Amino acid sequence: MRRGRMQGDILKRPETGKKSLKAYEITNFLFFLTVIVAFGVVVSFVFHFYGTRNQESAGGSNAGVISEALNAGSDVGIFYLDTKISESTLRYRNQGEIPATDDGFLRDLFSIPGVQEVTVDQKMIVMRKNPSARWENIAPSVRRIVKNHLHLHY
Repeated sequence: MRRGRMQGDILKRPETGKKSLKAYEITNFLFFLTVIVAFGVVVSFVFHFYGTRNQESAGGSNAGVISEALNAGSDVGIFYLDTKISESTLRYRNQGEIPATDDGFLRDLFSIPGVQEVTVDQKMIVMRKNPSARWENIAPSVRRIVKNHLHLHY
C-alpha cells in the first residue's frame, strides 16, 4: 500500500504552477513591451537627426564654413567646413591644373581676385593669396562659393 501511495504522490500536479506561469507571461510581456518602446525611441531619434542634418541653421549665414583661420600677416588661410567635400587631398597651384571634371567649385575659388593656390582636404580648404590681396576681401567670396556648392550638391 505504501508503494501505491508514493506513486500517487509523485503523479499529483501542484496547483501553484498555473499562477507562476501567468506571472512569467506577464513579466515577458512587460519586458518585450519595454524593449519595443525603447527601440521606437531610438528609431525616432535617428530619423529626426538624419532628417534635419541638411537643413540650414536659423542663424547660420555662414552655412558650410564653420570657422576660419585667417591672419592679416599671412598669405595662407584655412576654412573649416561642416561637410566633407573630398575623400583625399587635392592641391591646385593655378587654374590650369583644375581637372575637366570640376563642377565649377575650384574655378569659382580661383576666380576670386588674389587667390594663387587652393588645397581641398576633406572638410578643409587651404588657400594661398597674393601678398597684395586682403583676407577681408577674399573670405566673404569663399563663404558664398562654399555655401552655393554645398547647397547644390549636398
